[in-house]
Amino acid sequence: MDRDQFDIDTFNRRRITECMTHRDLPELSPLDIDEDRNEKPWQKILNQIIKNRSQTITSVPSIVILVVVGFYLSLGYLTQLVEDDMPRVINEKDVQDNVMFSEESAKVYLRKVLGDQPRVAGMEYHYEKTKDLKLLVDAIAKEATIPVKTDWQFVSGDYFLEFKIPHVNCYRNLSNIIALLEGESGFYENGTISTSLLVNCHYDSVPFAIGASDNGVFCAVMLETLSKLSKRKQKLKHNVIFLFNGAEENPLQGSHGFLKHLWAQGVTNVVNLDAAGMNGKPAVFQVSDPRLISVYQRVVPKPNAQGFGEFLFRTGVIPSDTDFRIWRDFGDIHGLDIAFVKWGNVYHTRNDRPELILDGVIQNAGNMLLNLVRELADIEELENKITPTQVVYFDYLNLFLMTYTTCVAQILDILVGLCALFTVVYYLWIVGCRLSSVLDLLSSALGRVVSAATGVLVVVLLVLVMAITTKQLRYLSKPWLVVPLYWIPFFIVSFLASVNYESTSRKCGLNRSLHTLQAMTSTRLLLGVLLIILSLFPSLTSVRYVISVPLFLMSLGAMVSMTVVKYCRLKAWQHLILEIILSVPSTMFIISLCLRLDSIMLPTAGRMPTKYPDYIVGGLNLMLAVLFSTVVSGLELLFSRRRLWLPILLLCSVCLLCMFLPTSVYEDEGLATQRHYWFHSEIITYDRNGSAINYKSGVLITKQDAYTLTTVLPALQQADITVHNVTDFTSDCERYLYCNLPLYRPRNDVLFLYTDPPARFEPEPSLTASRSCNENTCTLSCIMSGPQHNTLTFLPLYGVNLTKWSFSSPLEVTGEFLNRNIYVITEATCTYSKILPKMEFTLTFNVTKEQETEPLVEISHHAHKIHHPDEFTEEYRKLVNVMPKYFNIASTLSIRSNYIF
Repeated sequence: MDRDQFDIDTFNRRRITECMTHRDLPELSPLDIDEDRNEKPWQKILNQIIKNRSQTITSVPSIVILVVVGFYLSLGYLTQLVEDDMPRVINEKDVQDNVMFSEESAKVYLRKVLGDQPRVAGMEYHYEKTKDLKLLVDAIAKEATIPVKTDWQFVSGDYFLEFKIPHVNCYRNLSNIIALLEGESGFYENGTISTSLLVNCHYDSVPFAIGASDNGVFCAVMLETLSKLSKRKQKLKHNVIFLFNGAEENPLQGSHGFLKHLWAQGVTNVVNLDAAGMNGKPAVFQVSDPRLISVYQRVVPKPNAQGFGEFLFRTGVIPSDTDFRIWRDFGDIHGLDIAFVKWGNVYHTRNDRPELILDGVIQNAGNMLLNLVRELADIEELENKITPTQVVYFDYLNLFLMTYTTCVAQILDILVGLCALFTVVYYLWIVGCRLSSVLDLLSSALGRVVSAATGVLVVVLLVLVMAITTKQLRYLSKPWLVVPLYWIPFFIVSFLASVNYESTSRKCGLNRSLHTLQAMTSTRLLLGVLLIILSLFPSLTSVRYVISVPLFLMSLGAMVSMTVVKYCRLKAWQHLILEIILSVPSTMFIISLCLRLDSIMLPTAGRMPTKYPDYIVGGLNLMLAVLFSTVVSGLELLFSRRRLWLPILLLCSVCLLCMFLPTSVYEDEGLATQRHYWFHSEIITYDRNGSAINYKSGVLITKQDAYTLTTVLPALQQADITVHNVTDFTSDCERYLYCNLPLYRPRNDVLFLYTDPPARFEPEPSLTASRSCNENTCTLSCIMSGPQHNTLTFLPLYGVNLTKWSFSSPLEVTGEFLNRNIYVITEATCTYSKILPKMEFTLTFNVTKEQETEPLVEISHHAHKIHHPDEFTEEYRKLVNVMPKYFNIASTLSIRSNYIF
């Protein structure tokens, strides 16, 4: 043995003695231990003692887990504060040179637009507020320094709406209020206009809701924006059309009517404004022209846009629609769709009231719209329409917006994936690129998958148990419950699974710091490979940023942490703090995304007619929790396992308490109401001779959430009211179209309370038809009379084909019933009139000679009065009044008449 070897052996033996006598051990670099070298027995003992002492001395006490959980919860709260931050309210006296938006002035407009009643298209109050709105734009035009032209459009028409239930959407005498701010592009001699930007809101509301946010706020913001822009000294390059459409809730009729206006011919782009909630920053959630989102990116101080929302909207996960569909499909007009989406519980309920709008919300929306319109109308790029193009867009905590094309997204996502893989290579260079290191890394990656899968499996089981044993939808009134119900259980289980896996898997000889880095590196390896694979699917291009952005930030942080660990000897607590600090940018991005998705999906679950909405909400939050866990995966290895049961027990206790402690779903005085749609109905079936052969009357209640149909009967029993009821419509569904109910969609999940019929309609609903036949063709000339809102369904008999009708829409089939084609027409008279005109139409059929004298078609006429509380019968009013306060009942008076002609 040479002298150098003797000295090393002597030194190491002394170190063993020091360890055995519990003296302070000089801390070794993580790289001092190499399991692949040939070790003598005493060297193995030394390494094991060092490893044991390292675990004792450098691990973080397990109780600190509660501090870390508290930190990330506080970070979530901070992110929520950032999301809800609003600008200072500007009063009219503070406005300088008419270039600043004033919330004070906008609120004056808001009060005048809203009034104190719902503005339902076709109702008298809607007509009164239409006149008031015309006076408002005329007053702005009178004070303008730039020419402003106004118009009250009356228009009728129809079109085929590709909705969930495709049908012809027919409107008559529809009102739109239009103001045109003249730009340099100006007018043509024939009355049409040159290049113009369209800004659209709707001033009508759903029945039994004031509609402050949907969509009064944006109408007020548009009026204030028009007022400010009309007082400029210089014209903008393009005209700006401010459309206040009067029938969006019908649905989507006012926008289609505007396309018949002369001014519509010059529109090149649109900024569509709507609401599916209240408060917060309005979100860009549909983009079809990348030029507009680029301008939005440049001029909006606090951008709020997530392409993931567009993905959910386009795939039908969010059950709603906007006028953006009409601009895109019928006008070839493209641009931005912007809406309020927070506080979704108030959407289409009595709580959509102006007093609930928070200070600064209108100011923020106004700053956004004024800057956007001013810039868009003043750039030459928008002179021509372009082919609609999909883009990727997202903001980071309302600080800045990123937007790029799908081609760029493809490149960026692959580069981010490669960047993550580069951090894997860097890690292997630090620990020594040996086969054992690679195998250990792959083993750690397997551990990440096993841990996450275990967490998901356990939470899925918990969701199943909770859905059966507890109340669903509790997050409607307490949205924070998703954290103890779904998030924390996932982290507890995956934490324990990870610790157990790492303690029983192959020992790598690394200390805690490198062991943690190994776990985090394996996570980036999995995400990098996943991102590259997802890059092969173009349909996911617009949503891959959900992975690529956190992964990029994680990769940058990993380069820093791995370098620090390599060159500095960190204690476990120091390493923990370093990793937590480096995780903040990516975790705040994910938390922001989670807050926005939950603000949409939690209220949406309250209007899903499904038995188990918690499955959807739980699944969504599980996916979000898994995404969040990728950022902090590995931190659990820095904690000591001594007394680990204590913080785990405390967290489990909190979760179990939240899971199984009885809490209310709805609030009598709060925002979380239970949505109800009641149809006080009379249903009559006539034979060929016009004689009534079947009759029933009562109240039809449709299922809107998991508990709609189970809360009505107990309320009646508590009020000592006995009503014969039925929920099984099997026989009617087999014989009659749409189960002989006043609906135009198949519904088996309904409750029918047998009562007296609604009060008589004036005018009395009726449908008459005269027949003329010639050479295998028969034409029915029909005349329909009824209230402002009607639905017609046509069901030709076997062997009879409907080949033509008088509606301008193409003849399109809605569906099938008993192997027969169904055709559906919805009709609305959208401007109030004391005398409602009758509707005349013709249907042409192809028939055989024998069929010319036989019945041709079954027609159902559904006559609806959708907002007539003054016409409720005493019996019906009593039923409504005994219901719980948390019921939000929208009542429709209906008469369904079934004819055969």
